Amino acid sequence: MRVAITGATGFLGLHLLRELLDRHRTITVLAHAGSRGAIDRIRAFLEVSAAPDELVRRLPERLRIVETDLTLPRLGLTRADFASLADSVDVIWHCAGDSRIDAPLAELRPTNVEGTRHLLELAEVGRRRPRVLHISTAYVAGGRRDGTVKEELPDDSGGFENDYERSKYEAEVLVRDWAARCGRSAMILRPTTLVSDRPGLPGNVLRYMVERAEATGGCAALGWAARLPRRVRPVLRLAAAPDGRLNFVPVHEAARVMTRLADLAGSGGVDVYHVRHPHDVPIGVVREVLAEFLPVRLRFVDQPPERPTGVERLAEAHTAFTPYLTHRRGYDDSGVRALLGEPRSRIGVDRDYLVDCVRPGRGGRRAHAAENVYREHGRADRVDALELGGVLRFRGLAPRVEDLREGIAARLWRVPVLAYRVDGAYRRRGALDLARHVHVHPAGVNRLGAAVDEALADRLPRDRPLWEARLVHGYAADEWAVVFKAHRSLLDGASVVEVGRRLFGVEPIDTAPTPAAGMDELGAGERLRCLVPPSTRPFATRGLTGTRRMAWLGLDAKRLRAAVHDTGAEPDALFLAALTGALRDCPGVPWRRGPKPVWALVPSAAGGWARAEPGSHARPTRVRLPCDQADPARRLALIAQTPAASGVRWGLRAAMSPWQVDVAAEPAQGWLRRPYAFRGSSMVGAVPFGGVPRGVPFGVFLGTFEDTLYVSATVDTALPGELAESLCASWSTALDELAA
Repeated sequence: MRVAITGATGFLGLHLLRELLDRHRTITVLAHAGSRGAIDRIRAFLEVSAAPDELVRRLPERLRIVETDLTLPRLGLTRADFASLADSVDVIWHCAGDSRIDAPLAELRPTNVEGTRHLLELAEVGRRRPRVLHISTAYVAGGRRDGTVKEELPDDSGGFENDYERSKYEAEVLVRDWAARCGRSAMILRPTTLVSDRPGLPGNVLRYMVERAEATGGCAALGWAARLPRRVRPVLRLAAAPDGRLNFVPVHEAARVMTRLADLAGSGGVDVYHVRHPHDVPIGVVREVLAEFLPVRLRFVDQPPERPTGVERLAEAHTAFTPYLTHRRGYDDSGVRALLGEPRSRIGVDRDYLVDCVRPGRGGRRAHAAENVYREHGRADRVDALELGGVLRFRGLAPRVEDLREGIAARLWRVPVLAYRVDGAYRRRGALDLARHVHVHPAGVNRLGAAVDEALADRLPRDRPLWEARLVHGYAADEWAVVFKAHRSLLDGASVVEVGRRLFGVEPIDTAPTPAAGMDELGAGERLRCLVPPSTRPFATRGLTGTRRMAWLGLDAKRLRAAVHDTGAEPDALFLAALTGALRDCPGVPWRRGPKPVWALVPSAAGGWARAEPGSHARPTRVRLPCDQADPARRLALIAQTPAASGVRWGLRAAMSPWQVDVAAEPAQGWLRRPYAFRGSSMVGAVPFGGVPRGVPFGVFLGTFEDTLYVSATVDTALPGELAESLCASWSTALDELAA
């Protein structure tokens, strides 16, 4: 088969050509007339992309370079040369185009519209009736910002965000009309935003947008602001949808999907396919990427500011990509799935990857104060560590550990944070070796609890990303479990729930749901008042080992719903009030001189924009539990009106101190109702466990799965072994007292 391609020296064209060289012996490159050195640019790309030496050496033999001009009739060739070229090809890849989203239509039409028209003329006169594969864009959907864009020929009823979209729409109309008039076959491929973290490649759209924003308008005028601390830089308010999302696909993966689609037989008419990444990027992540490079403080708002500042007026005049911040639409790829199966990706498109797409090597961010505090509790010289996670129970035949590793590897792109190491900054450190993170742990009959205790006792090694998953089997004939554990500097409780959804959820993953909001944060003065006085150390707990044992209890979730309905209280307040009663009445709690008020460490969620992706977003919060109150209703009323104390840097360290905190607690982080499974085994339970700081004797945690409420307790091994079970049972009794 004889193949010709336009735009082979462009951003996408180089990757397409690399895939085509693996399929065809020779390829005709329709290079732009006057742009000498096309083969040198292709050779340089192949060397950067680690192509085989033999391919690079034989490149002049395998490429036929024909200089053309898409803007001219007959591509600028003589009639004889044009006819000869048309008769020499079986397939034409039309990849050339002007991708400037801020250019006027008059500048875009000669290449994007007239160039397509002239290439279709080449296909029409060819005696071989060549097939046309036209590279368009998913953004021909235009100004439609909600819903799902189907894989079908477009219409312009919704208008367009810019002239680039209009020019690509007009080119698609030409392809559709040509195929209908000539009775020919064509394929339209619509990629979403193409990106790459490889340095030195031309045409990266994200890089182009940031460079344009830096070089024009208010950002260029504010170059001096980049030298200022971020907190005092000018503010730029941009209209954005809080639930907005965009789709970025690595260009080499897009090229691979396109060539695989081209290998399959078409329908004989015009086939349209969306080429997208399986996971959309929340708009909050896009804000973080832009804030990394622009010398302003970005603030996303629901509506454009009524009185824009000078900086905002300049940005509006020179920034063409801001309308995309309000997009909430998705792209249907059912046609691609029908031909190629469930989409997979080896790359998790997250903040760090997108930052590297703009400036290679800039990926990663500094760990914030809370993460540094948490990380100190995981140092090798500590006797304990803030490690949290969950026990995921499955019904069915236990898989091999190799199968579990393969299944997690197939979905690892959904959770990029699992590839991070935290050593003062979040950074990816090469490929992840799952053999060092996913292990097998055989257990004896009815010994799941013992296997969980062993997992809690083993500390996460510091020479790799701080997480692990243990396959536990043998404790029951038709059940197995995964004990997932991560360090608190890497994930918080809500993010652990989200990681479980992305690794074992059956439904497709699009955007991360917003975790349940924690208690409100306070001003600096209130923080100081909440940190004074310190804990009175109500428990007699000498000789703590830092090693925990765990127990849990499954309850009917209707009990919590009934208590919420009867009392009118929030679930978080009910959880803490029941914990207060459990500590007061549980036998075995080592009170010094009877029940007294207790300070509990409770996570407080960060702002909504910051929770776009799994990570360590929650902050430690002190909450006073009135264990000295005998009346359950009085305890609930006091907790419902007690503010949470969220500290600054020194306050975080104080909140983690045993002189400030007596018990760890964490309410449920969202209600889990989606189907979860792994290779035919359905998940039947998810038991949470949280991190307990140094010097704190025990912690109590709540989780939900389907119609089951799980309360779990982790207790230091220096305390009586039955205390964990007693705390769970006492919490259940205290919940009934509150409902009564």
